[in-house]
Amino acid sequence: MSEQFLKADPLQLIGLGLIGLAVPIFFPALRPPLAALLKAGAKLALEAEFDADDALADGLANTAINALLRVSPRDSEKDLYDRSEAAVNRFLAAASASAARRGWDQQDVAHRYRKRLAKLDHAISRVHPRARPRQRAALEHASKLLRKHHAMSERRVADAPRGSPVHSGTAPDQASDHVQSSRMGARA
Repeated sequence: MSEQFLKADPLQLIGLGLIGLAVPIFFPALRPPLAALLKAGAKLALEAEFDADDALADGLANTAINALLRVSPRDSEKDLYDRSEAAVNRFLAAASASAARRGWDQQDVAHRYRKRLAKLDHAISRVHPRARPRQRAALEHASKLLRKHHAMSERRVADAPRGSPVHSGTAPDQASDHVQSSRMGARA
C-alpha cells in the first residue's frame, strides 16, 4: 500500500497535502484528532528510522566480526595483525560513510559514528569467549585498534576549534588531509 502511495502522481500528493492543510482551517473541531494523527505518524517514522539505523550498524559490526573470525591457524602473527587492522579500517571507513550519509547534522553524524564503534566493540566482547585462540588474538588486536581510534577521535574533537569541519567520524589521515586541503584552498 505505501509503495502505491509513493508512486502516486505528484499532483495527487499535492492535493492530499492541501486537503490536510485545509481540514483544520474549515473544521476546527478536527484539529486535535488531526494533530494526534500527525504526531503518531511522526513517531512511527522516527521509530522506523532508528530501527533501520540500528540494523545498519549491526550489519556493519557483523561484517567486521566475520572478517576478523576468518583467520587461519597457519597465519603468522604479522598476517593476523594485518588482517585485523584491515578489517577494522574497512569498518571505520564504512561506519564513517554511513554516519555521514544518514546524519542530520555534525553532532548527529558524530553520535551515529560513536554508536557504530560501540556496536563493534560490543560484538567483539560477545564473540571473544567462544572464539578459537587465533581468532581471539585477531579480536583482541581489533579491540586495541578500536580503543586507540576512539581515543584519538575523542581527543581530536576536544582539541578542534569550534566550527571546525573535522568530525569524530573522520579517520585521522582523512582529517589532516581535509584540514590541509582547506588551508591550501584558502591560499589559492
